[in-house]
Amino acid sequence: MRVKKEAGGNLVIWSESPAETEELGKILGGILLPGDLFFLSGDLGSGKTLLVRGVTLGLASTETATSPTFALIHRYEGELPLYHLDLYRLAGAEDLAPLALEEMMEEEAAFMIEWGDPAKEVLADTYMEIEFTRGEQAEERILAFHPVGERYRKINHSLWLALEKEQTTGK
Repeated sequence: MRVKKEAGGNLVIWSESPAETEELGKILGGILLPGDLFFLSGDLGSGKTLLVRGVTLGLASTETATSPTFALIHRYEGELPLYHLDLYRLAGAEDLAPLALEEMMEEEAAFMIEWGDPAKEVLADTYMEIEFTRGEQAEERILAFHPVGERYRKINHSLWLALEKEQTTGK
């Protein structure tokens, strides 16, 4: 994995394979705290659920993540519970009410939401946006971590330190 720090606390990570994307998620899972909120955006098949699968591994969940496209919400138990939502099929913010997201956000859990634009204004003023794009090689993915708020700048810094350590020590 290559990693680059940018202005404003942004972090860009190049993953060369699905295994690297999952490993990145595992590292991220070790950093999460209750209330952490991530919005994942990118084309279908760009690696969003794969990253979440890694996060469940990093949280020592008994289950690994699968795409919640049809269920909309999955909850994974682990050292920290993780809610994984996929709002792809929602038409807009008016479709959020039946999901009771505000009540869900009161739990001691972390949250990763795919296609979450309808929920951004409703849920929090601070969050992490992770934008997934395809790289030049077939399996390469570029993940851009855009923090909104101090907590998320700290997550990016911790993630950067962990990846730098992994590159220098191989662990």
